[in-house]
Amino acid sequence: MGVTEWGADRDGAEALLASWMEAYGADVLNFAYSYLHNYHLAQDVTQDVFLRAFQHAASFRGESSVKTWLLSITANRCRDHLRSWSAKHELYTLDEQDPKPAAERTEQVVLDRIAQDEVWQMVLELPVKYREVVVLYYFRDLSTKEIAEALDATEEAIRTRLHRARSLLRQRMERDTREASW
Repeated sequence: MGVTEWGADRDGAEALLASWMEAYGADVLNFAYSYLHNYHLAQDVTQDVFLRAFQHAASFRGESSVKTWLLSITANRCRDHLRSWSAKHELYTLDEQDPKPAAERTEQVVLDRIAQDEVWQMVLELPVKYREVVVLYYFRDLSTKEIAEALDATEEAIRTRLHRARSLLRQRMERDTREASW
């Protein structure tokens, strides 16, 4: 059912969309950012995801959670963008790639943020098929079943990708630790 087909229940549809945006907006935005590494593009994709969800809400069969459905749309939109000609020919400045962190006051909070940023940067450097499962599993708290539904893969494939991603991250952390001790 498209936007124009909602008819008299348009207020109900808009309320539903607003509730989805409030409940899952951060999840969709962060997942899009993990793919695109550009905050502004992630915002654009997030808007597109919710627009598409609104336009196709009637086709949602309820076989998965709304969150899983929205993250599936997000993954597909990000993949579409990364395959596009414009994505392959865009140049980014460092400022465009990283969202601005909020100013913090205590030293411990700053140190914690640095450690989180280092781990996040390692995750962002993983190949897409590993990065997406790590983000969904650890940062968005989805189960392997929900991730499999969102990415149209088997649970076994998701568990394998998680295992390989962990191995890659462990190797990178061990290498960084060795390099830092020199």
